[in-house]
Amino acid sequence: MADVFPKFIIEGDVLVIAKCKYHKELVHDKEKVKGGGWWRLDKETNTMILDGDSHDFGAAKVEDIKACIDKGNVFSDSYQLCNISDRYNFSYDTRTEIIVLKTSNNN
Repeated sequence: MADVFPKFIIEGDVLVIAKCKYHKELVHDKEKVKGGGWWRLDKETNTMILDGDSHDFGAAKVEDIKACIDKGNVFSDSYQLCNISDRYNFSYDTRTEIIVLKTSNNN
């Protein structure tokens, strides 16, 4: 099996978080992609921590990421079948600080 990596993209108003080789594997309409990056899961706090950028699409803006999360448009697959908006807390790592984007009481 080919190596896969934890990556995300913002396409329109949807955040797609999955494991893939290339960010472009998560995309349906590249004209709508606002950027991407990498993720890691902090199992202790049940937090998806997003950071970095995409070689294919550049960095996603924190504001765009937060908007997707606030709308409940977070999916773990490019077909947008598995909504994970309420399963995790979400944060963004700027490398100098961690910005909390969403917390829940379901930890």
